[in-house]
Amino acid sequence: MLRTLTSARVALGPRVAGWVRTMASHQLLVTPPEALLKPMSVPNRLLLGPGPSNLAPRVLAAGGMQMIGHMHKEMYQIMDEIKQGIQYVF
Repeated sequence: MLRTLTSARVALGPRVAGWVRTMASHQLLVTPPEALLKPMSVPNRLLLGPGPSNLAPRVLAAGGMQMIGHMHKEMYQIMDEIKQGIQYVF
């Protein structure tokens, strides 16, 4: 992509050379704030209201497990169990 931008800059001429730049072409001279250098610390609280709230540890652990697809044999077993439960209810 940088090669494409460089060739575009040459083709367009010096008039728009400042327009064709990338973030990687210039070193950032501003130092980041101190708050960004420290790891983020989120307190462990139980929030019972609307909006974003902390998750229970077992929910976080479940989110980290490997997902199964709709064609796996385990998914067919889960669907059969759901179907049996729905048939029982109705």
